[in-house]
Amino acid sequence: MVDVTIVGQWTLYYDWGCDGTYGKAGITFNNDGTFTVTEDSETNVGKWAQNDGMILWQYDTIKTIYGGNFVKNVMVGMMSAFEGGNDDDGCWYAIKRVAPVEKRKSEFDSTGKKAKQ
Repeated sequence: MVDVTIVGQWTLYYDWGCDGTYGKAGITFNNDGTFTVTEDSETNVGKWAQNDGMILWQYDTIKTIYGGNFVKNVMVGMMSAFEGGNDDDGCWYAIKRVAPVEKRKSEFDSTGKKAKQ
């Protein structure tokens, strides 16, 4: 059974070599166990699976694997590439894109006086 917290659009931040230099890509996890990553107008697809708070995904045509843990709207883990000139490991995290919440206006301004509504 697919955990509905994974299904949806996420922002993936990845860092080959774990040196603090992160790239960014959009990733969509579909409820059929497939995913799509879009980055710089290039799209790659693959398969994903999750179990007991852990997630694993692998691209269909590229030998790169991501694995990690997830809690609600946040994931974190490690990845490995096995071809393409980047035979390396790295770190990653992802944050689920959620609908923005309407900001609540403060009852008081910065001086402590009743704010104008």
